[in-house]
Amino acid sequence: MDRDDDLQRPVRHSDFLVIISGFFLNLVAAVESLAEDLHHMSIYHSQQKSQEAKVWHEFTQDLETLKED
Repeated sequence: MDRDDDLQRPVRHSDFLVIISGFFLNLVAAVESLAEDLHHMSIYHSQQKSQEAKVWHEFTQDLETLKED
């Protein structure tokens, strides 16, 4: 089937607006995802540091108990 008789629609300013807004939407979504991942990693890191400090505190108490005995 020959489609040479179809008229091509001209490119309008709204077409560029759709492309640019889609690009910025994707960019914002990527930044949001990165920020969320960094937030979760910082929570994990702080919990690990708290647990590590607790373990070191218990370890020093155990050493003091051994020295007293």
